[in-house]
Amino acid sequence: MIKENCKLAIISIKANKMRAFLTMLGIIIGVAAVIAIMTVGNSMTAGVQKQMESYGVKNISVSIEQIDYSQELSEADEENMKLSPETIHSLVKRFDKQIDAISIDSSIGSGTILVNNNKVQVEATGVSAGFFKANNIKLVSGNFFNEIDYSQGNNVAIVSEKFAKQVAGENYKPEDVLGKDYEVNINDEYLNIKVAGIYEYNQAGGNSRSKSTPMYMPIASAWNFSHDKDIYYITVVASESTDPVQFSNDLKTFLTEKLTTQLSDKFMVSVYSNQSMIEENTKMMNQMTMAISLIAAIALIVGGIGVMNIMTVSITERTREIGTRKALGAPDGMIMLQFISEAIILCLIGGIIGIIIGLILGDVASHIMGYAPHVSMASIYMSVGFSMAIGTFFGYSPAKHAANMNPIDALRYE
Repeated sequence: MIKENCKLAIISIKANKMRAFLTMLGIIIGVAAVIAIMTVGNSMTAGVQKQMESYGVKNISVSIEQIDYSQELSEADEENMKLSPETIHSLVKRFDKQIDAISIDSSIGSGTILVNNNKVQVEATGVSAGFFKANNIKLVSGNFFNEIDYSQGNNVAIVSEKFAKQVAGENYKPEDVLGKDYEVNINDEYLNIKVAGIYEYNQAGGNSRSKSTPMYMPIASAWNFSHDKDIYYITVVASESTDPVQFSNDLKTFLTEKLTTQLSDKFMVSVYSNQSMIEENTKMMNQMTMAISLIAAIALIVGGIGVMNIMTVSITERTREIGTRKALGAPDGMIMLQFISEAIILCLIGGIIGIIIGLILGDVASHIMGYAPHVSMASIYMSVGFSMAIGTFFGYSPAKHAANMNPIDALRYE
C-alpha cells in the first residue's frame, strides 16, 4: 500500500513539475539556511575552541584586581596589586601535586636588530621556565634555557623561525642562527644576546603581516635590563589529573584567605580557568547558532503553508479521481494516506535539495571566514525529520478533507 501511494505521489509531482518545484522552494530555502548557518556556527565554534585550547586547556590566570575601578589608587594601593615571590612560593608549596608549571613573563619592549643593513624587529620578553609549557611553545632547533641561565640571568634568547629567516634567509640552516650574538636596540638601550634555540612560529598566534615576532629571554635577564621585578599576574598550569575548574576555585579561596590584609576592601583575587572560558564560549556560540537557526527555520513553516495550499488545490483538481476510487471501495484511510504520502515526498525532496545547497553554502562561507568546515550531522537529521513532519502536519488537513468526500458528490464534480 505504501509503495503504491509513493508511486502515485511521484506521478502527481511529475505531472506538475513547475508547481511542485515552487511548492518545494520554501522547504529548500528553509533547510538550506538552517544547514548553512549551523555549519558556519559549528565551524566558528570549533575554530575558536581550537585556538583557545592552543593557549592551554589547563592554564589558570591569577591576578589581583580592583573591585571598583572608579576609585583612584595611591602608590601603596598599587603595591597591593602585585604578587610577591613569597606568595607564589606559598602557592606552589600548598598545591605542589596539582601544579605542573608556573608561568611568569615580563615584557621589556620592542627592539630592533641590525643585520647586514636589514632591521629585524622583535618583542623582547623575559619568561620563567613554565612559560613554554603554558603557551605550548615548541623548539625546532637548539635548546630551552637551563637552570644557570634562569638563576644568573644570562643574556640568551630563544627566537622564532620567522626571525631566523629574516636574519639568515628563507633557506637558513640552524647553525646560521644558533649560538650567534646579536645586539638588540630597545628604546635606545642596547642588549647583547646569544641565540640558544629557535621555536616553531605559529602564524595563527598573531598578526601574520607583522614584521615583529616575540623573542624570549630568562626572566632574570629581563629584570636586570629593565630594573623592574613587579609581578602583576601569573599563569598556573594544572597537572594532568587535576580538574582546572575546581582547582581555580581552590586557588581563589587559598589566596583570598592568605592575602586578606593586602586585599582589604579595594581588591579581590581574580582567577580564570581557560577550560571554563572555553566551555562558556562554546555554550554561548552554540546558543547563538541555535537561535539564528530557529529564525531561519521560520522559512520551513512558510514552506509548509505552501504545501498545504498546493495540496488543497491538488485535491480539488482530483475530486473525480477521489470519487472514483471511493466508489470502487477504497477506504478513507487509504485515500488519506495517499495524499499525506504525496505531501511527505514533496517535502522530503525539497529537504534533500536544501541539504545539498546548505552544505555547499556552509562550506564556502566557512572557508571565506577562515575556518575549517564542520558539518553538523544533527542538523541534517533534524532537517530531514522536520521536512517529513511538515509534510505530515500540513498534508493532514487536505488529506482528511479528501478522505471525507462523499463519493456521489465527488463523481458529480465538474
